[in-house]
Amino acid sequence: MNTVQIKNVTLGAGSPKIAVPLVAKNSEGLQQAIAGLAGLSFDIVEFRVDFLDIAADAVLAQTEMVRQALPDTPLLFTFRRAVEGGECPCDDNYYFDLVHLAIESGLVDIIDIELFAGDEKVQAAVQAAKAKGVAALLCNHDFDKTPEKEEITGRLKKMESLGADICKIAVMPQSAADVLTLLDATQEVYQTAKQPIVTMSMGKLGVISRLGGQTFGSAMTFGAAAKASAPGQIGANDLRRILDTLA
Repeated sequence: MNTVQIKNVTLGAGSPKIAVPLVAKNSEGLQQAIAGLAGLSFDIVEFRVDFLDIAADAVLAQTEMVRQALPDTPLLFTFRRAVEGGECPCDDNYYFDLVHLAIESGLVDIIDIELFAGDEKVQAAVQAAKAKGVAALLCNHDFDKTPEKEEITGRLKKMESLGADICKIAVMPQSAADVLTLLDATQEVYQTAKQPIVTMSMGKLGVISRLGGQTFGSAMTFGAAAKASAPGQIGANDLRRILDTLA
C-alpha cells in the first residue's frame, strides 16, 4: 500500500492518525474552537466549513485564519452536503465551487470530496487537487444504515478507481452485526488497497471501530475537540491513550 505524506504526518503507516474537527458558526466561534485545541493530542485538523453561517466568498478568510493559527498541522477542508449529513443544503455547483476554491487557495492540505456528487465532477476535483499537491480524500456517509459488505467494499474500491489518495466511508450500525460487517469489509479491502482507507461505524454501537482501526486496516480516526462533528466521536486525548495502548 502507498502511504500519503501530509506535512509531518504519514497516513497508512503506524497507528491510525487522529483528526479533530473545527466546528463553528462564525469567526468568533472559530477562534474559540481553535483555542480549544490547546492541550489536545491530534495529527490532523478537519475544518467543517458547512457549519459556518457565512457567505461563500468569506470562507477563504476563515480558512486562512485556521491556517495561520495552525501552520504546521495538516488541514482537511470539508464541506459536507446535507444529503450526507452536513449542516448546509446546497446544489452541486455551489458545492464544487467551494471545493475548487479551497484547492486553488494553497491553504489546505487535504480536500474532502463526496463520492456520490457525480463521477465527472468528482474526477475533475481529484485532478485539480493533484495538480495543486492537495491530497484528495474521497468519502461516503450513510447516517441511516450499514450497507451490505459488498456495497461497502465496492464504494471504497470505486474511490480508489477515481484517483483518491485516501478512501473514507462512515456508516450507521443498527446492531453489533452491522459493526462486524464494516470491520470485515475494511479488512478485506485493506488486503488489496493501493491507497490508505479510513472506515468507521458511527454512534455508540460503532465506537469500537474508531479504536481498533489499525487491526482491520483503517488509517485514520476522528476524535472530538469541544464539539463532535459526528455521532460516536470520543475525546481526542482519550482516543490517543487507547490507541497508544493498542499499538
